[in-house]
Amino acid sequence: MLDYTHLRALSIVISEGGFDRAAKVLCITQSAVSQRIKQLEERVGQALVIRSNPVEATPTGKRLLRHYSQVQLLESELSVEMDADNPKLPTIVKIAVNADSLATWFLPALCEVFKRHQWLLELIVDDESYTHNLLKNGEAVGCVTTTQAPLAGCSSEYLGEMEYLCVATPEFIQAYFPINISQTSLEKAPAVVFSTKDKLHEKYLSKYFKMSPGSWREHKIPSSESFLDAIIQGLGYGLVGHLQAEPLLEKGVLVELTPGKRKRVPLYWQHWNIKAKQTTIVYRSLAVTAKQSLC
Repeated sequence: MLDYTHLRALSIVISEGGFDRAAKVLCITQSAVSQRIKQLEERVGQALVIRSNPVEATPTGKRLLRHYSQVQLLESELSVEMDADNPKLPTIVKIAVNADSLATWFLPALCEVFKRHQWLLELIVDDESYTHNLLKNGEAVGCVTTTQAPLAGCSSEYLGEMEYLCVATPEFIQAYFPINISQTSLEKAPAVVFSTKDKLHEKYLSKYFKMSPGSWREHKIPSSESFLDAIIQGLGYGLVGHLQAEPLLEKGVLVELTPGKRKRVPLYWQHWNIKAKQTTIVYRSLAVTAKQSLC
């Protein structure tokens, strides 16, 4: 049997990024934290943490953290059922989501559910191609991801597709694309991309213009709201999800650069295969809103 006091210490060491901060959270000494980790490592016979700055979990450590998070979720549900009126026993649901979903349809799908059940929501924002890793590592109980194949011990449910349009302001188009859009003009025009993780722009230019990475200039702005604002301010052109782009196209604030050449990204909800009502209720709420909002 695993000692859950030791597992909690491991979880806090990783979430806090170090033994000192974990000791403050646990209200014990740093040496006591180290001793708990050492005893847990001796119990499983493998190293669980990489003593770097910040501290990271080893693959075995990540598996233990995932197990601990699952147990926490089930125990939280049990506690609520046994003492539903106790506000000191809140259920915390950790979800990984991409920034574009968070900026548009995601929160409206869940707000009423979380208010009704008095759950606490903890979001981890990452690129949709990477959110499944947070589920795999035990950092989230569910995630919105582009990965269709379910992870081991998980289920995958189709939500819909986010459609991305290549847009810019009329002034930007006049300055950089006065005649037409070609490889040459795209090499000179600054693009706006979300981050180095985001490969959407790269895939778009490769598919429609046969361009290779590094052949264009780009601003990197890792915020969905600021990303869109940068395009509106004329800093560059970029790919914007249909939920954000369409109202601005109707107002004439932005213009679609390549009508008929759009990029669709399928989204899935992946969650652990455990009998916790939270993940079931969350999926049902997401599915209803996704059907209304996504393509």
